Amino acid sequence: MAMMAFGLGAQETPRPNRLAWFEGFPEPLPEGATELALEATSQMLRPDLEHSADGRSFARLDGEEWQLTWDWARKVGSTRINIRTRVASRSGGIADQAIWNWHQLLNLPQGGREDAPKNRLVYHLERDGHVIGDLSRPGVALMDLDVAWVRPFGTPDAGGRVGVTLQLPTGKQANFSGDGGTDGLVGGAAWRRFGRFKLFGQVEHVMLGLPEHSPLREVMDKTSFSRAWGSLAWLGQGPGLLNGLGLEISLGYTGSPYRTGLARLDRAGWQQHWTLRHTRLARWRFGVSEEAGTFTAPDITAYVAYRFRD
Repeated sequence: MAMMAFGLGAQETPRPNRLAWFEGFPEPLPEGATELALEATSQMLRPDLEHSADGRSFARLDGEEWQLTWDWARKVGSTRINIRTRVASRSGGIADQAIWNWHQLLNLPQGGREDAPKNRLVYHLERDGHVIGDLSRPGVALMDLDVAWVRPFGTPDAGGRVGVTLQLPTGKQANFSGDGGTDGLVGGAAWRRFGRFKLFGQVEHVMLGLPEHSPLREVMDKTSFSRAWGSLAWLGQGPGLLNGLGLEISLGYTGSPYRTGLARLDRAGWQQHWTLRHTRLARWRFGVSEEAGTFTAPDITAYVAYRFRD
């Protein structure tokens, strides 16, 4: 039992895709540890890509979000129950100018930012003139609630976990804080350590329980999709400033159930994650995520997480 409990927290679950179109879907399978995380996300779909070629779809995505995520976990024999509650504050934000300056400093393209008003909040999706979802007023929203069952196996050096998640519709589909249905997820993860390196992988299949008359059915051609993550970590050892520093680099894949005619909503998304840890701050981790070649993922997300003692 002790080995199972220790092995459960041996590898953190990957950070999710924080994008308006996907936030109402089930969260990644957790490892079953009580934790509090704060995330800040800036996202924008470039204005020249807002209309589909056939003129049937229109999407506008521009805003900033701060999200507080609370994982509450309890042991049930050799397994864990994990309840994830999320509260999101959406607004036009303050990061647009900083991102503009950063791109200008590195002589990078602005990705359409020169054609969009700064610090604007607009999450809008419509099909054939029918509004699927809309959010243009800043505010705080309770997101859908995730209840997960996780079964670990192995040790911190070589092991894994399997589990299922049920997501309950506590959010609202109309403002992208939920999808209006009860969704499910099955997934598994595995890791192995080689000296100071650790390899990790996680795969999942998401099943959407959309109501029969859900507006989302108008912009989807399926009600399930898959996700996967792979990562390589360098583990910190000792109390020294440099020796104690650890770095994990992950690449995440998110399939898309959407079929809108807008390539950057319909095609699969890739996201890169960089996570820092230190042996002196064993319960903390700090990270940043960025889209990696597609805009199905947010422009950039930064987060800090603190894990409580079991």
